[in-house]
Amino acid sequence: MSAQTTYSQSTPRGAAGGLYDLSGHAVNTRINAETGLTMKFGLGVVQGSVPGSEIKLPAAGATADKFEGITVNGYTNEMNSEGAVFISPGASIGVLQYGKIWARIKPEDAPAYGDKLYLIISGANAGLFTKTSGADAIEVPGRFIGGKGTGDTAPVELFYQAAGASSSGGGVSSLGDLSDVDLTTAATDGQVLKYDNASSKWKAGDDATGS
Repeated sequence: MSAQTTYSQSTPRGAAGGLYDLSGHAVNTRINAETGLTMKFGLGVVQGSVPGSEIKLPAAGATADKFEGITVNGYTNEMNSEGAVFISPGASIGVLQYGKIWARIKPEDAPAYGDKLYLIISGANAGLFTKTSGADAIEVPGRFIGGKGTGDTAPVELFYQAAGASSSGGGVSSLGDLSDVDLTTAATDGQVLKYDNASSKWKAGDDATGS
């Protein structure tokens, strides 16, 4: 009788969409809104027609505030006869919101540790990442954390960005940046926030008790 004696959670080095390591990360489940077999692991994606549910590849005019993350390879999809893996339209897929992952990069790009992270939003390379700014790319909250791996992939780190953060990718700098907080009426010293069911927003309460 035999038994497994070794266990590992490692991911293949350079595999597009594979986690780089097991440091803190968050993966959200989304629906592939692409109509053809264009979605792949390791691509940068943006919100679909139903934000928070659907994702799609970026297109010209996409902005950083619509960036959802990078598609994660769960190693559960079969290859086709040519060895390629595609995600079917309407299929569920994991999307890394923050953490470290192997991302697909522009062919012949040679990123280095610490380089800024740009998502290509138009042309044949839409969904790929590059270290170079340009009219066809937007900066997203993250950075390259190493050089090119096997094939056209490189390790990147995505930074946490809460909903409602500015499109510049700077993250949240105040409560007013959060999508569920309304500070149209400025809070005063010692005042607390009160949840308003009608608007589904946190607002300044009538007094320090929030009543």
